[in-house]
Amino acid sequence: MTKPADGEGQRLVRRRAVRGAVVGGAVGAVWPLGGVIGLVPPELVEPFARWWWLGVPVLLACSAVGTWIGMRFGRTDGIREAALEPGETVLSAYAVRPPVVDGRPTRPTELDRFELRMTNRGLQLWDGPGRLWSHPWSEVRLTTVKGSLLLVHHGDQEIAELLPVPETIGWDALLLGARRLRAASAR
Repeated sequence: MTKPADGEGQRLVRRRAVRGAVVGGAVGAVWPLGGVIGLVPPELVEPFARWWWLGVPVLLACSAVGTWIGMRFGRTDGIREAALEPGETVLSAYAVRPPVVDGRPTRPTELDRFELRMTNRGLQLWDGPGRLWSHPWSEVRLTTVKGSLLLVHHGDQEIAELLPVPETIGWDALLLGARRLRAASAR
């Protein structure tokens, strides 16, 4: 797992985690209300209005789960931002999945685990809060197989095979951007 070493990076991670927890907790508290209001017929609202307090534990539980999930996503986002070099900017990020992890095929439902990030300086692959690799544009070459499988080459070695999530997304924008950034880094 990549952890920022400096104090400013740690503060960024904490701020992102707190922001994610607040947003996640708010969404967790409001989401069940919206679902219940939409599902309950108006004629049943009046008889059950005096039992409103039974919904409080459900709201608290949903809010707690939302807070925990939001904090995890915020922390991961903070770690990824803190790992950027000074002057490095994220241009785009793609949810991806390798076809095989630890000898097992991955499922299309494994969302938000792997992220391919294009920066103005290079290409990065993240697995949650851990950076798997980062290479400058001058050393990376990208190709596709049948428009869906992205092959990432570093020198003569293939370092990654990636599928987009969702699978309907194509790699055209990524390939065009990579070609331009690689040409700019060669100058």
